[in-house]
Amino acid sequence: MGIEVKICGITNKGDAINSLQAGADYLGFILYSQSPRFINLENVNRISECLKDTSGKTVAVDVVPSIADVVLMQQADFQFYQFHFPLALKKETILQWSELVGPSNLWLAPKLPPGARFPDYLLEYAETFVIDAYSQNKYGGTGTSADFESFAKYQSLFPEKKWILAGGLGPKNVVSSVRKTHARTVDLNSAVEQSPGQKDFGKIKSVFEVLRRESLIK
Repeated sequence: MGIEVKICGITNKGDAINSLQAGADYLGFILYSQSPRFINLENVNRISECLKDTSGKTVAVDVVPSIADVVLMQQADFQFYQFHFPLALKKETILQWSELVGPSNLWLAPKLPPGARFPDYLLEYAETFVIDAYSQNKYGGTGTSADFESFAKYQSLFPEKKWILAGGLGPKNVVSSVRKTHARTVDLNSAVEQSPGQKDFGKIKSVFEVLRRESLIK
């Protein structure tokens, strides 16, 4: 089984279609209003109309969304829901997310400092976890690398879960990052852009070319 690839921060139809044509398995739409890659649900729906006959899966990406916001996301027919949050967040909120969208559709992205022990109480709420670069002030899109050692450890300790590596991944480092971490799913964003929210199709194509050259995808 080859590496799965998510292209995150999609804001327009062209980038969505080009990403899928290049080989992306997932498209991430950032609904967090403070992100430079923010997109509203109305525009997500417009883009989704063009994707109905494709195999691409859509992912709603947000930071500590309210239950009302999650309900609106469900109406937009996302397949998966990636929620970033601080470790201090109440368990009740995470439980509500899990009950609403289902553990198999929920991707949890806790903000973990380098070297942190994985909070294993989260394992009961979701089947998938996103490990991104740590930043005190940001949730994703930092352009810096995640803690590879911790990612590999989490994946080894809990192999029954799906682990997604994020943080500064692009054509120059995606292969080495996969080799170091044994990641089976990668999440690309800022390193395949011309500017925030505008993807660089050449960089996206290069990612898939190097992965194919190394026989990491078909």
